Amino acid sequence: MHRIIICLALYATCLLGGCGYHLSGTADSPSMIAGKTIAIPMWRSKIFRPFLESILTGSLVDEFALRSGGLVTREEAADLVLTGTIVSYTTVAVSYTAADQVREYRATMTIDAVLTEKRSQKVLWKGIMSSSQDYPANPVGIDIKQQNRIALQQNNEETAVREISRKLAEQLYQRVTENF
Repeated sequence: MHRIIICLALYATCLLGGCGYHLSGTADSPSMIAGKTIAIPMWRSKIFRPFLESILTGSLVDEFALRSGGLVTREEAADLVLTGTIVSYTTVAVSYTAADQVREYRATMTIDAVLTEKRSQKVLWKGIMSSSQDYPANPVGIDIKQQNRIALQQNNEETAVREISRKLAEQLYQRVTENF
C-alpha cells in the first residue's frame, strides 16, 4: 500500500511538471524591468492636499529600491522612468456609533501610472490603480481639547495615507514586473 501511494505521488509530480505552467518572472521570461535602472520622479497630484504626492513618491522609491536590489536612480542615468498622477483622494465615513457619531473613516486614493523606456519613449506599461484604508475617528466622549482632537484626527488620516501609498507601491511593482 505504501508503494502504491509513492508511485501515485511520483506519477502526479511527473504529470504536473510537464503541463506547461511556470511562474512569471522566471529565468525563461524575465520581467520588463529586470536588470534595468529606473527613475521615479516626483509624481503630480490633481488633489489639493499637501504632501500627498511626496508620500506616494517616497513609498514608490522605497518599494522599487527594495525589490529591484537598488536599481532606482536619478532620471538622467535611468533606463526606465515611472511617472504618474494622483487623480483622486477621498475620505468618507464608513461606520457610526449608536449616538450617530463617526466611528471610522475610509480614505481612498486613485493613481494613473506610466512606465516608459527613456531612450525610445516607448510606453511599456500604463494603468489606473486604487487602494483604500480605514482609520479610526477620534472618540467624542473623551475630554480632550479641540486642538488636540484635530491633531489626533490628522495623525490617523496621515497614517492611513502612508498605508495606502505603501499598498499602491507594492501593487504597482507587481503589475510592472508581471509578464503578459
